[in-house]
Amino acid sequence: MRTIRYTAAIATVIMSLLNLPIALDPAGAGLAAPVAWLISLLGVAGIVAAIGLFRSAAWATPAVIAVGVLNLIGAIAALVNNSQGAVIGLVLSAVGTALAVTYASSRAARTPRAD
Repeated sequence: MRTIRYTAAIATVIMSLLNLPIALDPAGAGLAAPVAWLISLLGVAGIVAAIGLFRSAAWATPAVIAVGVLNLIGAIAALVNNSQGAVIGLVLSAVGTALAVTYASSRAARTPRAD
């Protein structure tokens, strides 16, 4: 399970690093400045969530899933608008989200239920 957790965190970090510079040139990406800043903030949140996942923090798995879903929505929007790098964003977001969901479900299956 450690491999799945680490791979999900690495995919999230890479996607988040790609989100960070968007706010520096919003016109180049064809975005309004507030949207570009939100995308960069999502990158910061993704890095924080990935670090938490590396450290096995209880809050990190849902945070990585949330960041991944938001990145997936953004990647689909970018794909529809023929934006550069949309396919890369779609693949990284899908991999990170799927691995985080897999890790969460396997962790839940291993945790005994208190009936």
